[in-house]
Amino acid sequence: MLLLLVLSFLLATEAKRITPELIMTLQLVQEAQISPDGQQVAFTLNRPRAADESPGADWQEIWMMYINEGKLKCFTAASRNARSPRWSPDGKTLAFISDRGKGNKEQIYLIPTDGGEGKAITNFENDVDSLAWSPDGKFIAFTMKDLPSKEEQEAQKAGRDWQVVDEKYLFRRVYVLELSTGKHWQVTKEPLNVWEYGWAPNSKQLLIFASSTTYVDDQYMAGKLYTVSASEGSAKLLIQTEGKLESPIWSPDGKYVAWRGASKLSDPDSGCIFITEVGSGKAQNLTTNYEGSVTFIRWADDSKSIFFGAIERQDTVIRRLDLTSGKISEPMLKGLIFNSPASFASDNKYVLIASTAKHPPELFFVEGSKARRLTHLNPQFDDVALGQQEIVKWKSYDGLEIEGILIKPVGYEPGRRYPLFVQYHGGPESADTNGWYATTTRWGQMLASHGIAVLYPNYRGSIGRGVAFAEANQGDMMGKEFDDALAGIDYLIKTGLVDADRVALGGGSYGGYAAAWAATRHSHRFKLAVVWMGGTNRVSKVGTADNYKEESIVHWKAEPYENYELYWDRSPIKYIKQAQTPTLILHGEKDQRVPVSQGKELYTALKWKGVPVEFVIYPREGHGIRERAHQLDFLQRILAHSLKYLSVQH
Repeated sequence: MLLLLVLSFLLATEAKRITPELIMTLQLVQEAQISPDGQQVAFTLNRPRAADESPGADWQEIWMMYINEGKLKCFTAASRNARSPRWSPDGKTLAFISDRGKGNKEQIYLIPTDGGEGKAITNFENDVDSLAWSPDGKFIAFTMKDLPSKEEQEAQKAGRDWQVVDEKYLFRRVYVLELSTGKHWQVTKEPLNVWEYGWAPNSKQLLIFASSTTYVDDQYMAGKLYTVSASEGSAKLLIQTEGKLESPIWSPDGKYVAWRGASKLSDPDSGCIFITEVGSGKAQNLTTNYEGSVTFIRWADDSKSIFFGAIERQDTVIRRLDLTSGKISEPMLKGLIFNSPASFASDNKYVLIASTAKHPPELFFVEGSKARRLTHLNPQFDDVALGQQEIVKWKSYDGLEIEGILIKPVGYEPGRRYPLFVQYHGGPESADTNGWYATTTRWGQMLASHGIAVLYPNYRGSIGRGVAFAEANQGDMMGKEFDDALAGIDYLIKTGLVDADRVALGGGSYGGYAAAWAATRHSHRFKLAVVWMGGTNRVSKVGTADNYKEESIVHWKAEPYENYELYWDRSPIKYIKQAQTPTLILHGEKDQRVPVSQGKELYTALKWKGVPVEFVIYPREGHGIRERAHQLDFLQRILAHSLKYLSVQH
């Protein structure tokens, strides 16, 4: 038995490791759209740039999968980006958005689905953001942002380019293009910024989700549903709502509108299904007692039920909700982890992009309850050594059961203690599910390949367990919620897996905030903190970030200017005198959600305290990292710091 264990360990350590360089080869499927007849799938493929290419994000190409034949075909050349493939209702034409034309502006193109060249049907000074075919196939609706006036453009050229905050907004508006004539017109003329939209079944109206400013905070907390004529007329409020709202869709019979929404103003997630009868002015929450979080919805063909995807604890499922009885079906699909909506050809045929613990996201075709994998786009990961991945449960200090994902080190030997890296998810209204953990944002299998155990705790405040659980950390940021993570660490120490003297914590956004909290308030427990775009001074952050309303109403349930003590008490900077944890701070220069000054504050304070600290600012990056060179450096630094400060020897 001992000989077998030693041999197993040697084979695992000799297998190909997951490295930053390998992760940078990952090709990701996006925006999969099944054809109306269910025979083909058009999708966007994010292809990573080569090391010798110009700086930038992944290239975007449109590919076609012929389901019955199992054949793949590239539909657009890689010299320019192409995205958002959308089938015409008759399935004969594919519309997409590309920057291949003059001026590199993103415009709408059409291409026959049986082959040919893409032809531009728009030629605007500004970029087209999105597109949607009308059900009758005669029109395409699209969104485009306002341009500055000629006077404003001339003023900018002359250097008179100051900005008066809240004086004027450049709204994103809906337009309609008539395909037979090539004529287009502006539909939304009111001061409304359109975030989402969709056609009515009669192709005469549009449903829009919009807010009175261009701020993402108003999208979250003040967006409303309107209807508007596709030809002319003003936007009319459909129904009074409050709180977060997404994915509004008209029923096929035109009688109802459904959407994903928050149960109340302070609900952190739009994880409930709402429905209204058009013209009634009344809405109903159909999932009041559902202990999951809805992630997408789709009307059944007969308008009598709604299919929905959801996160349930560490799993993702698809179910059906009957409108007459209110009953929710047993899962129609389990075992695949998806992070984007499925695309339906009919009630029992659809495609989705999904991963498992064993492979990256790929394209799947589902008929009934049977799923068939269509693509194998990342064979370079077939022979890598993966750490054993499993769902774990433990009791927090107050007795609440908490769950998460544990990845054991490659070559794991029972009885041996390993260093641990806790990756804390962002949001906090998010959840880590049991899927693929080798990406630029999820580092679990990369660290496991190098001898480190990794824990993803779904602490209270996470989605996937109903509204009450998602609200359980409101007003108590880094309180009992962080105790949940600490209790998870203690549980793994007690099982004998983890070395208590070699524990790190890191994450991005809200996870970066947790890492800063670990580096200061709980510094005695951690050997390394990785603070990626993390808030470190909650008093200064709330007034400088782009989500003040969401922070105060949803997360804190307290106005900052009346509750300085609460915000300051939960600021990592307050506990800087306790700091002794080596810290890696990573931040995008243009981050609006967590301004780069938050990283600077922590860096300055840790230098003052004499704690080892490294601060990296990535130019042009916002709330996330998109450019290849930046992503590679980012992963290399995280791995190098983890190996160094967790004392991992190879």
